[in-house]
Amino acid sequence: MQQLFEYYGRFQGVRGNLLGLPAWARGLLLVVALPGILALALSIAAVLCSLAALLLLTVPAYRLLRALTGRSQPASSAGQAVVPQTPGRRHVDVKIIQNEG
Repeated sequence: MQQLFEYYGRFQGVRGNLLGLPAWARGLLLVVALPGILALALSIAAVLCSLAALLLLTVPAYRLLRALTGRSQPASSAGQAVVPQTPGRRHVDVKIIQNEG
């Protein structure tokens, strides 16, 4: 926990040093940091694009394979009765066993 406070103190110190610079120096620092900021933004966009491509290719294939194999329900719920449920409630099956003796 003490390390967290130490890092926060360092961050505040760097922030104070940056805000203490003149406006032209802060602008120059921003211009120097722009390639890194742009690379970070492009990396995030590439991850989102690849995730979209993954979903666009696999979801139709999954649905096609489910249709070809004849499975309309997931394997875990096959053979079980579907009980409509209202939000916030769960269906519980109860079996009462009485001891005779």
